Amino acid sequence: MIEIKSQRVRDLLDIYRQNNIVINTEKLNFKGDLVVGKDVYNISKQFSKDGKEYIFGRVEARDSELSQTVLFEKVGDAYEQTSIKFDMLQDPCVTEIDNEIVLSGTEVYADETGRINNWRTVFYTNIFANPKKICQAPAKMKDARIYKLSDGRILIFSRPQGERGGKGTIGYAVYSSLDQVDETSFDTAPLLDKIFDVESWGGVNDLVDLGDGKVGVIGHIASMGEGDIRHYFGMTFVLDVDTSECSDIKIICERKDFAEGSYKRLDLIDVVFMGGLTRNGDGTATLYTGLSDAEGHKAVIKDPFDGVKK
Repeated sequence: MIEIKSQRVRDLLDIYRQNNIVINTEKLNFKGDLVVGKDVYNISKQFSKDGKEYIFGRVEARDSELSQTVLFEKVGDAYEQTSIKFDMLQDPCVTEIDNEIVLSGTEVYADETGRINNWRTVFYTNIFANPKKICQAPAKMKDARIYKLSDGRILIFSRPQGERGGKGTIGYAVYSSLDQVDETSFDTAPLLDKIFDVESWGGVNDLVDLGDGKVGVIGHIASMGEGDIRHYFGMTFVLDVDTSECSDIKIICERKDFAEGSYKRLDLIDVVFMGGLTRNGDGTATLYTGLSDAEGHKAVIKDPFDGVKK
């Protein structure tokens, strides 16, 4: 067994493997000229618009990280490429604010040689007509998120690294309106205390409103292993946004829960990246995931928030 450096991740993984909640999984099928000879991975969750079902996917060549985020429409058992795309945008995520789909993703910037030298999370509205960038996180911050609670408040999550955030941690703040959120909001959001150890990192990928000021967080927790292999796992916890109290992190899926498949590089073979979660109302939920930086899959799991209000 490959050694994972983080004791916290090893402990969480041991607990998960005794209580695996994955029911079934499926590789998603993407079609269109933009995906010929390319990979589609790190997908968003599926969402509805005007009676149709859509999903965003990160599209790129196997030997590159210069991505397009492409909107796909579900047609039968496949996802068909639409004309909507965002160049140099990675890892799409969607949420709904005031009946409007908000797309977030990591916008990357490259030098004249094609080498990526900067990145940040950006947020778009009006994605089906004339997309408008409404907000952005600080430079070199991935996985920032905005979410509107059912009581009207705006919740933001940050993912600082370096002197303030180590290998990558989670901050959050609450605002009364979206107009109050700017780049500084993410830069100054208070950090959740000791959610990761020194050998692990993670971030928020999606959120579920559980009512009474509580949200279900869907994210990832990761650590390096021997041979510099990256190990990423899907995880959840419940956050009380009024008190900052968190439930224990629970791993909800790992790479080997899914069918074997392609991978971008050997060091990415054990990566699961959360696109989002949809609760099905029957004690199950559907996870949308990117695997090994090469494929998009979904999994039906036992609802990790079953029994929690709303």
